[in-house]
Amino acid sequence: MDFVSRHTNNTSTSSDSSSAPSSSSSPSTANHVVEEPEYLARYMVVKHSWRGRYKRILCLSDTAIVTLDPGTLNVTNSYNVGSDFEGAGPVLGRDESSNEFNLIVRTDSKGKFKPIKYSSRYRASILTELHQIRGMRVGSVAEFPVLHLRRRNSEWVPYFLIGDLVYEETKLALHSMILLKKRESVSVLEALSSFRNEEKMRITSIGVELMGLRPGDLRWCLDFRDMNSPAVIILTDTSGRRNSESGGFILCPLYGRKSKAFQAASGTSNTAIISHLTKTAKTMVGVSLSVNSSTPMTVPEYIKQRAKEAVGADETPCGGWSVTRLRTAARGTVNLPGLSLGVGPKGGLGEHGDAVSRQLILTNVSLVERRPENYEAVIVRPLSTVSTLVRFAEEPQMFAIEFNDGCPVQLSDKNLDSRSMQAHLVIAYLLLFVMYCRLSVNVLYLYCRG
Repeated sequence: MDFVSRHTNNTSTSSDSSSAPSSSSSPSTANHVVEEPEYLARYMVVKHSWRGRYKRILCLSDTAIVTLDPGTLNVTNSYNVGSDFEGAGPVLGRDESSNEFNLIVRTDSKGKFKPIKYSSRYRASILTELHQIRGMRVGSVAEFPVLHLRRRNSEWVPYFLIGDLVYEETKLALHSMILLKKRESVSVLEALSSFRNEEKMRITSIGVELMGLRPGDLRWCLDFRDMNSPAVIILTDTSGRRNSESGGFILCPLYGRKSKAFQAASGTSNTAIISHLTKTAKTMVGVSLSVNSSTPMTVPEYIKQRAKEAVGADETPCGGWSVTRLRTAARGTVNLPGLSLGVGPKGGLGEHGDAVSRQLILTNVSLVERRPENYEAVIVRPLSTVSTLVRFAEEPQMFAIEFNDGCPVQLSDKNLDSRSMQAHLVIAYLLLFVMYCRLSVNVLYLYCRG
């Protein structure tokens, strides 16, 4: 397996810098075992050097970047993220199929930073992780004001006007307008109209982020590595013209996530946004985003297509459970770094995560996550992609589902009521059913964490 996200307890010793303990060391010191750090991810890569090409396991954590010899699991190199790591980027050339990238590091605190070349089929994911641990908070490359498509009446509006009017945003707009105009009161429409173009689409080194009115209010995000092909679909305007700026564009995610339609607000253009998207994806993580402009889509066609996405899998359900989905920030669109995030103040994963009620539906070929209030499909995943079912020893009602195609981990908590089964029974049912449907072609691991 080329990609591994599981932390192991094997202790590795460096083949380059380890030394035997001195005879004066106490027995407790000599027998001390250094615990391996909790890695965010591990990847099988090929290192390119003057000695040739050879495989390494590239291990990434918040504090260190470590390479291991896959034959012995000995540490071959280790770089401190804070002092020895300067950055990373793809090696761009004429060959579009190239998976090479450079890791810019130094071997000692006083030495010069030098690029070390590696290659991997998971280059985009590796570079995404490296950009994140390098800055801890990924910086903005460009920002654009955008509008969203309200599907009820095919109208382009700010995101916070889709659905019910959000009270916090309305209160913020009113308060800001009162201070600006130095009046005792301002109408809601007047306040909101002044904030019409204040919502930003932020293009970062790893993807797209949708920012709300409040500073740091991340509403939605999509990594370049998680974009489908085509990644962008052009929407025509009301007259059916393809290249008109009064139309819009659709961003298409992978892994059963819903597509989203945007339109450039005043002060920018759809062409400028798409150009920045494709250029940044190529230069920062080595992803070539495909833009479908030859067969554009009308707004009614897109609304009809998205309605089909909301229906989800039409197979007969074989089982279903009421669960609580534990999400990361931005309504669960921020990728989960392994299973390292704890439950935050809102009941979700991390400080800004939240928890929502969901119906987990099992069919012959799919796992479907639906909203209980209207039965809309949120995510549809094929059973063939399920690789691991995770139980937590410290929290028996909590379980996670891991996938073998790069899809983020889905973490859930079984709802408790007098009629509900225990989480271990849900896991057992899923395990047996998935193994039966896949005829044991692929190994399905049941992992107990804790």
